[in-house]
Amino acid sequence: MLLLTVLALTGAAGCRDGGAGAAGDAGASGGAGRPGAGGSAGASSTDCEFVVRRNETSDRIPTVGIVEWSLSGEPPSSARILYRLDDGGSASLNRSGAALVDLDEPGFRTLLLGLKQSSDYRFQIEATRAGRTCTSEEYLLPTTGSYPEAPAITRQLARPDAREPGFIVTSSGTSLPPSAFIIDADGEIVWYVEGPQNPTRARMDYEGRNMWMVGLNLTNQVGEMRRVSMDGEEEQRDVPGLERAHHDFTVMPGGRVAALVWGGPGIDPPSDLLIRSPDGALTVAFAIGANLYRSDTYHANAIHYVPFDGGFTIADRNPSLVVKVSAEGSPQWQLGGACEDAPVGASCSPRDWSVIHGHHLLEDGAFVLFDNESVDEARVFEFQLDAEPGALRATLVEEYVGTAASSNLGDVQRLPSGNTLITYSAAGEIVEVDPDWNPVQTFGVRIGYTSWRPTLYGAPFRP
Repeated sequence: MLLLTVLALTGAAGCRDGGAGAAGDAGASGGAGRPGAGGSAGASSTDCEFVVRRNETSDRIPTVGIVEWSLSGEPPSSARILYRLDDGGSASLNRSGAALVDLDEPGFRTLLLGLKQSSDYRFQIEATRAGRTCTSEEYLLPTTGSYPEAPAITRQLARPDAREPGFIVTSSGTSLPPSAFIIDADGEIVWYVEGPQNPTRARMDYEGRNMWMVGLNLTNQVGEMRRVSMDGEEEQRDVPGLERAHHDFTVMPGGRVAALVWGGPGIDPPSDLLIRSPDGALTVAFAIGANLYRSDTYHANAIHYVPFDGGFTIADRNPSLVVKVSAEGSPQWQLGGACEDAPVGASCSPRDWSVIHGHHLLEDGAFVLFDNESVDEARVFEFQLDAEPGALRATLVEEYVGTAASSNLGDVQRLPSGNTLITYSAAGEIVEVDPDWNPVQTFGVRIGYTSWRPTLYGAPFRP
């Protein structure tokens, strides 16, 4: 049910010289305000009059706010909407946000993302033109809805002061019901939608407009990729050309999606990397098989786009390796697996591990990866990589053995603070550890792969 539509809410606004507005936590921190009230800051001016024509929550994804508005006079050169949780407690990390406005959208339509369930929010619009910023009054968003079908999440806090703010984009993995969802740093689900069968990965696209999902398709028989817009108003099931996608995909600038796709029939054949453009055009970037690394069978299971050079990192569980590949499909280095006669030549470093899955390569050469090891134990390795043509030096920095294991999937990601997010998919645990590998907090929920983002707007931190 559509909660509320507010038409033509008009109010005088503040107008000031200078930059784009409020600093700090980006929350709208003015007076109490109400829709249709007077100006909230600075001298009122008819040249800074806002009209809010749409102020509602999505009837499909009820924790997504939808705002449409206009401004008197000349159109703005930039704008954003600041929003904050009404009466949010200081113990909550996710209390406010800032949504950049796409000025090409009709009605300056803007989504407010990351909102908690069954909560009240206030928002203000900041619009800049000719070096001056107009700030609207505060408006009250309709109370957000809830997700009764979403999984319950438990949380154990060890070091509340060391938590990394942000969001975890994930999926239900092999548990039921199949779904994709977003967890905030407080352990609350702030976005939820039905997913394909056994969704192992969910990611927002590079521009943050859509959520993409892929089914496991372990036996190379029934696969599906699905796309849902962040407001839930657009959905595309069984995306054509990606029926044989499996395990994982990554996102690229320009709305492109690069998926692992089985390259032939049977169990564990080589794969292809198939890139889909927003117009639906499909391109085989390169094969993922003997051209990249040596193995008797192939089971590529995790992939990431590398934004600082346009290449990819790809993990394969059967030979237990990660290979770095250029955008054109040339292997650049290999960590793990068989190095004898490896296509990368001397840029190969053998390792004693098994069943590699999730991983994260940083621009400074820091590299973390998840080793499933056994049904009783999983390990996370951190290396410092120094790769150059014809050589790979991989210096072991840390070998971390946690308290959980994962017989399948499993993920790891380094966070900006130096914390590390470890996902024990089969065990149903997401553990955040500090730079000394001490637990910060633990979420209990069955999931697939995970991707942490500092905000639900713009490019991902790890594609």
